[in-house]
Amino acid sequence: MKGWLFAAFTGLALSLAATGANAQTEVPGSRLPVSTLQNTVFLSGLPVTGVQDGGSNPFTSFAFRGGAMVSPRGAGLAGLDASLPSFSLGNGWSGRLDADVIFKANFAGINTIVPVTINQVYYSNPTATGQVGYIGGGAGFIFGGKTRFTGKLLVGFEFSRRLGAEANVFLNSEDTIVSVLGRLKL
Repeated sequence: MKGWLFAAFTGLALSLAATGANAQTEVPGSRLPVSTLQNTVFLSGLPVTGVQDGGSNPFTSFAFRGGAMVSPRGAGLAGLDASLPSFSLGNGWSGRLDADVIFKANFAGINTIVPVTINQVYYSNPTATGQVGYIGGGAGFIFGGKTRFTGKLLVGFEFSRRLGAEANVFLNSEDTIVSVLGRLKL
């Protein structure tokens, strides 16, 4: 417990100390630029820094997902995704881990399924007003009843830094599932 408190307190102190420093300055004894510490977020009380700035945590942003499955039948959808920029195929591509709960799906008597996929997402250059389009694909598993492998295709558009919309197609041996959803970045 003491180690957890120490890490949380140290992360907070370094983050607060770094806010007034030059973004190119390095923290003594590390290779972490101060800009990394300025972007520190707290997840479950522990300081977590983003990879794009040289930090050690692979997750840099999270988004809540909410929407509906529209095919093969209607159902609600709620979930979470986490970006994984260090898991990349190349320029413009970024990794992302998605987990959704699709409820009242009624697949062979199962009312809830949970698709979990690891994806590669390609982001377009931002428009003059900051919007970004993206496409991607991935693979994972659908849990609930009989666990099965699934492929995934996705297309989306970010209206702002925090709000976006997306369509997903899950391809598996039993059904093709189509969902539409909104994304709210944290």
